[in-house]
Amino acid sequence: MELFWSSSILMGFVRLCVIVLFLFYLSRKFIAVDQRLHLLDFIVLNWYRYAAVLTLTLFVLVEVGAYNLFNCFVIFTLLLLIDWLGWKNIIRPRSYFTQKFKEHSLRYLKFVETKKPLRYWLSFRKSAPEQRTQNWILFFTPIFIGITAFLSRYYFVQYDNYSLSDAWINDLTKLIKFDNQYWFTYELATDAELALANFYSKVTDVSPIIALQVIAILESTILALIVFWIIHRLAPSRYIAPLLAALFFALVYVITPINVYYLLKGNPLFLALAFALPAFVFYIQPKQFSGSTLNYLFSFFAVFVSVGLTDLITFFILVPLFLVIGLFTTSWSVKKYNLRVLAIYGFSVGVILTIYYFACTSQKVPLDYFIQSNMLSVSAYTYLPQLILPYKTIIYYTQWCAMIGTVLWAILYFFQKEKGRGPLAFFMYFNVLVIVTHIKSEWLDRDLLYNSFVVFIPIVLGFTVAMLIRLFQIIPFPWFRFTPIFMGLTFVGMLYGAFTFQKSFLQQLTPSNATPKYMLNAYDNIAKTYFSYTYTIVNDRATQVISNNSHFFMNYEDFLSQYLEKDAQYERIKKNKKILQSNPDQILSKSVLVFVLDKNHPRDNSSFSENIKYYDPLMKQLQTLKDRGREVNVFYRSPLLTVYEVVNNPNESKISDIIFK
Repeated sequence: MELFWSSSILMGFVRLCVIVLFLFYLSRKFIAVDQRLHLLDFIVLNWYRYAAVLTLTLFVLVEVGAYNLFNCFVIFTLLLLIDWLGWKNIIRPRSYFTQKFKEHSLRYLKFVETKKPLRYWLSFRKSAPEQRTQNWILFFTPIFIGITAFLSRYYFVQYDNYSLSDAWINDLTKLIKFDNQYWFTYELATDAELALANFYSKVTDVSPIIALQVIAILESTILALIVFWIIHRLAPSRYIAPLLAALFFALVYVITPINVYYLLKGNPLFLALAFALPAFVFYIQPKQFSGSTLNYLFSFFAVFVSVGLTDLITFFILVPLFLVIGLFTTSWSVKKYNLRVLAIYGFSVGVILTIYYFACTSQKVPLDYFIQSNMLSVSAYTYLPQLILPYKTIIYYTQWCAMIGTVLWAILYFFQKEKGRGPLAFFMYFNVLVIVTHIKSEWLDRDLLYNSFVVFIPIVLGFTVAMLIRLFQIIPFPWFRFTPIFMGLTFVGMLYGAFTFQKSFLQQLTPSNATPKYMLNAYDNIAKTYFSYTYTIVNDRATQVISNNSHFFMNYEDFLSQYLEKDAQYERIKKNKKILQSNPDQILSKSVLVFVLDKNHPRDNSSFSENIKYYDPLMKQLQTLKDRGREVNVFYRSPLLTVYEVVNNPNESKISDIIFK
């Protein structure tokens, strides 16, 4: 557990949560004062409205060579102002701000005259007791779900085989390339997920390697909240069934088709579904969307294009299938909205194909080859060692749940006159997806479709449980009064069940090689301690990508063969500024950090274990530097890895030394 508490992964997540809670406070206090907006709706609705727009903003800024955090904030501030004020008030700002100034002035005078306490400015407008109870439930529930999903996924870091693998290095290379204004690099792919990871690293002030480690956890966390929100919005059970489904997604692994050895690898399909699932809800029930028709349609356009930039399986298969099924399940009153959304989707297809056509043309790659290669995935891991039932058996039982749920929905529809068609649409959609997985095509990756079931199985189970609960609610009883108690029991029961019944199966998993974890932890500590480009890292060639846009790098071979000579030469000329100015290539970094694997490091199949052969030469060279009078310190020590610091210019590299000297 040392790695858990010392890692910036947790700190970045905490910073993100603080930002979300602060924005929620500002919204409730100054923007949505009269709206019944709770935390769950705030998170999901703003994710739906702005995360997709953020993706488009990042894409445009990178393509025009203007991507940085400041430009993102400026553009988003303008978009938020337009969304908040509306086009009419933007066109006539003088009259609008004059009116608002008068309103706030009167409010302030009223505050002074009535001598209200300072806590008045921190409190929200009071609601009815029942509404207040609902707000508190929907405030703490997403917090508990988010923390549970985050920690549940992070538990599997001990089994992670993704970190510092070839796939990890390739993803980190593309993530860092966004800082150099490259979206489509040497390898054409749908890289919106990595663009958002790059933005996350900037807004939470964590290193790119931490952002790459955490993006998959954040995807699962937001999906857990969305699963709860979907069932809360569409099902007759508004609390118990949504909580059960969200915790099933977050905690249950032994009957979930997901590879626990690669939980830290980002899944573009999960991110695309995080965009698409709220859109499915607004497609079935447009009245759930609070905004004008123009905003409604623009939101769909932004979501569809963002999905197309994220994952083509979701864009070309999952989304249109639901749009067609939803068209047949919605009532006649919303057909006109459905047809408009279908037209928006068709337009979005044209936009996506145009974007990829120009990208393929610039790199001389056929468009059909690009689409086919991104509809297939060599990284869709289908090895599922933790399952206690065969994969097909799990799908079979889930189909039965969908059919039972459909029957229960029909009973409620005919006898209770309940017209909610959302559960029916998702039941039909899941069964159609199962049928699609039996289609054999060179353009269809069935493993990726199976991957989507990780999300849809909890949704189907949640809707089925919601229908069962609704049948019990026919019995006259004040159910809502005991909702917090039922939810508490559900939460505790799911935690206990997940820990108790999965423990023996999870213990059979093989812990992964710990060296990459210690190495990344060392890199994280270095990034938090030193100023950029004031130090050089000596390590394996495979880790050179981590140095891009951050610091200097030297591999073991060059360090052993060249560094002593460079050190002696630099010692002779370091006080002569004229020579240094004319020969900048002879200047050594202010600090050199040497990664040394322990001599007793286990010899496994990992590429890093081969670096044990450098232990004796590295220690001998560090001792030579000590004999020359260089300061050599231990910066980081772990059971398998030690990082030594060679100080060339004291107090000129560490952040604390420069700030407080």
